Formats: sequence, C-alpha cells, structure tokens
Amino acid sequence: MEQLSGLDALFLHAEMHGMPMHLSLLSIYNPLLAPDKKVEFRQILDLFEKNIQLSVPLLRHKLVEVPFNLDQPYWIEDPNFDLVYHVRHIALPKPGNWQKLCSLAANLHAQPLNRGRPLWEAYVIDGLDHIENIPAGCFAILLKVHHSMMDGRTGMAVFNNLHTLASGDVYQVKKTNITNDDGRFFSHESDIRMPSLLVKAAVNNIYRAGRLIRMMGHAVGLYGEVRQAMKDHELKQLQKPKTRFNGQISPRRVVDRICLSLEKINLIKSSFPDHTVNDIALAIISGALRRYLISKNELPEDSLVAAVPINVRNADHEIYTGNSLNITNISLRTDVAKPLDRLRRVHKEALAGKAYARTLGNNIVNETMDNLFVGMVAWGVKAAVQSGVLDKFPPANNTIVTNIPGSPDQLFLCGAPLIDSFGMGPLVPNTGLFHAISSSYGHVTISFTADRQKMEDPDFYVCCLQESFDELVDALKHETENQPTKRKAVH
Repeated sequence: MEQLSGLDALFLHAEMHGMPMHLSLLSIYNPLLAPDKKVEFRQILDLFEKNIQLSVPLLRHKLVEVPFNLDQPYWIEDPNFDLVYHVRHIALPKPGNWQKLCSLAANLHAQPLNRGRPLWEAYVIDGLDHIENIPAGCFAILLKVHHSMMDGRTGMAVFNNLHTLASGDVYQVKKTNITNDDGRFFSHESDIRMPSLLVKAAVNNIYRAGRLIRMMGHAVGLYGEVRQAMKDHELKQLQKPKTRFNGQISPRRVVDRICLSLEKINLIKSSFPDHTVNDIALAIISGALRRYLISKNELPEDSLVAAVPINVRNADHEIYTGNSLNITNISLRTDVAKPLDRLRRVHKEALAGKAYARTLGNNIVNETMDNLFVGMVAWGVKAAVQSGVLDKFPPANNTIVTNIPGSPDQLFLCGAPLIDSFGMGPLVPNTGLFHAISSSYGHVTISFTADRQKMEDPDFYVCCLQESFDELVDALKHETENQPTKRKAVH
C-alpha cells in the first residue's frame, strides 16, 4: 500500500463541488483501417485488463483515508475491482457531429470520480457519424484519471502504453516499484486499522513538523537568492489583471480544440530557431485571448498571465504514478498587438519564468507540499472560496497552460489507427480556463477547458485560436517576403 505525496493529496483535498480534480483525454480511432475492419468492445476491455495487470497496477488501487485527515491517504488494491465498471460503452447522441461530441466530453469531464473505487474511468463512444474529416463508423475513447493518481506527463505515458506502433512494437511503461524503504507503505492489508493509521500519522507528523521548521529556515536564505536572481535576469513581479475567466467557478464545462499542421509550426520555428514549440503555442493562445477579449471590450491594459506546470522528473528514474512538477507564471504579452513581436516577447517571458523556477528549485512544490499539513491548507482555500473572500484578491493567474508531449509515431489501438485526440484539465479556484498543448504524429493540438458561464461561445474561441495561428503564419510570410535580398559581390 503506497502513501500519497503531499502534492498528490493536495489534488484530493482541493476538490470541491463543481471543481473535480481529474485529467481527461479524448481520442478518436478509425476501425475501418483495422485488420478486421472493426474493433469490438470486448477487445478494448481485454486490452485494458492486460495493460493494467502488466504495466499500471495502480489503476486497480483505491483510496484509504486517514481519520480526520491527520495524514496523507494511501492507495491499496481494491479487492472488488470491476473492470466493467471502469470501462463503459456508450453512444454519441444523434446527429453524431463534432458539437455533440464536445458537449458529451464536457459533461463527462465535469462529473467527479467515485472516491470509493479506483479513481479512473474510460468511455468507449460509438456513433461518430457526421464529423468533418472523421469517417463514419469511427469510435472515441474518453479516459479520465484523477490528478492525485498521476499528472499529465505520466497519464500520457499510460495512454501511449495502451497502443502499438506501425511496426507492431508496444510502448512499455515501467511498472511501479512499491517498497517499504521510506516507511510510507503498509506491507499488508491487515495493517489497515484505525489505530495503525493514527500511529503512522503521528510519526509522520512529527517528522513533518521538523522538516517544516527546517524549510522555513531555508526560506530566509532563499529569499535573498530569489531577489538577486530577479535582478540578474531582469525579472519583475507579474501583474495579473482580473478577467472574465477569474472568479467563482460553476459546475458546467465547455471543451474544444484546434489541430495545427506540424509542418507550419516547424516553418515558424525555422525562422526562430531559439524558440520552442511551446513558445509558439503560447503566442497563439495569447493572440486568441487578445482577440476574444477585444470582441467583448474586456482586454486589460496589463498582459494576461498563464500558470505553466513544468515536469521535474529525472528521466532516468521516472515512475509512472503520482505528480512531480513545478509551476511558473509566464506573461502572455496580450498587450502586444503585432503577432511576431508578441512571439518574441512570449519567448523572452518564458525564459524568465523558467529561470525564476530554477532559482526556487525544481522540487520546491513537491518538497513544500510534503512538509505542510496539506489538509489544513486545502481547508483554508475551500473556506476562502465558499465565503467569497478569494474573489476580493487579485487572481494568481488568468489561465493554466500545460504542455503534454504525445507520441511522434502513429499509434494503433486494437489495430485501429489513432486519428485525433485532445486533453482536458481541471479548473481551480478563481481560474476558469485551462489550455493543453500536445505535439504528436504530424500535428500540434491546442485544446481548452472552460467554465461555461465564463465562455458561453466556445465555437468563437476556436475561431480566435485559428485566426491567431493564421495571423502568425501570414505575418512571418510578409516579413520574409519584405526582407532585403543580399546582393552578390562583384569581382
């Protein structure tokens, strides 16, 4: 039985009505290109069963909470695990178009997971018969996994492991190695008794209090380092304006995505070789938010700010469970009108944000959460949200933007090729807009999850994203065409 880290537990404790803390991925497959021209639901069930057994046993585990939240919960294998409960077969309401699929995905994503069972679900969705560029007869799978169980990076690894490559090779996810080396685990199910849990909690909290005192002492010295780093890197405190995406979060969601040609993205990147795909995607999101808010007469003078999670795992020691991330704030430069200037400045802001995160330390979030009494922190946040006090403070950010690298190879599920996918994420207190960036097999996808009350017109925001991308491509083309050509030297 494995105990959750402080950061894992935070995603549990922070969950409240209308704000479930899970990640979702919608993927679409073409069974007509499978060897048998079809994929049966039974095949998908068998695939999940085999994959869970061999690669991701944590998906068979459920929560055991410590009385009165005196310590982090534990994962323990569910003796009544029922795969059919977790993998469900449904049909898309007619006429089976893209709007219906996005609406269904948003509704499924908005529903919390059952705390009494392993915290994941998968929905196999038939009836995708009237979607542009999607052949009739295709099916989709919506996979939901609680953020306490894994983050986006590990979730994508688990997703990839369900698939084969064109060569027939299979992705291999490292099996979780659960040990008793650090004292966080119970060896036997019989140990799960209230006295045992309370004794373990008392011991952990004694150590936690000591680590907290040491962390506070370290913070005094770190403050000076951060001040000096901000001066060296010309960093400044970011002003976060309040927008329609901040404030109380409703339980209703909207989701959608745009799919961009990787060839065109690489064309932009070739003109800006020091820029990353993430920089370009951030600039596209910036331009879209600028367009959207201008249309509402709501564009603030100060730039919008995005909270950007950063994966801090050591690639040599990745374990595909739990969370391991840092978070930095990046100015999106929505105050800059020209698209190429905006891209250049977003790149500069991203470098500054990463420098700031490195100064704090890659593991600062994980270590801080492990040393805090997370349940009490979450209780304070919930009280602030429910009382409306949080609304009186400036927002921590205006949107969350996460980059989840996908597979560069074509993936197949039961022989059916993956032809489309996009991610959905949780909304957090006072932030009602989430973006996910994913690069995979020939394209880059930018998707969003939003509070329906804050974005009642998701179709229009899709247009804003597309127009922002087109504007960037056109500006680059215009700049290239107008660059003076170098004259050859005359000898």
